[in-house]
Amino acid sequence: MEIGNKIHQLRKLSGMTQEQLSEKLNVSRQTISKWESGGTSPDLESIVKISKLFHVSLDDLLMEENASVTNQNDEHLTLEDLITINLHNRKMTLLLISGLIFILVGILNFAYVMALESTTLSTQYMLYRYIVTGRYESAPIDYTRFMIPSIFASAIGLLLCLFYIFKNRKKGG
Repeated sequence: MEIGNKIHQLRKLSGMTQEQLSEKLNVSRQTISKWESGGTSPDLESIVKISKLFHVSLDDLLMEENASVTNQNDEHLTLEDLITINLHNRKMTLLLISGLIFILVGILNFAYVMALESTTLSTQYMLYRYIVTGRYESAPIDYTRFMIPSIFASAIGLLLCLFYIFKNRKKGG
């Protein structure tokens, strides 16, 4: 793989634009574009800066893939592997965050229903109702119906978190 393609993949992997990379390397955006398209190659100073910026060895950055693989038994992470790992990690993080949000929504809904039940059954509410209507009776509300969304949201969140844990154990084992 040419150095231009490697720079392009590293930049995309890190989520940078050509403009952002050019600012970090003190070159123009057009220079970055020329490097990535293969029109020109970066000078030695820029290559060292790119290596440090993306935490890539100079060997990995400069050597062709065929030339860098001297032994078939050596296992090296390629740039494509890093991109795949990064994409997988982003998906797994999104999965975990989604699960935690669903659990949080379930807990908040449960707390709201409990507060609502407590308020409507409180002595002050019953006295107010007695004064207004002349009858002393509690409000006939079925609070278990209000718990269904919190149970549903918590179950989805728990499933997402369990899926995340299962995937990470499978990957680690």
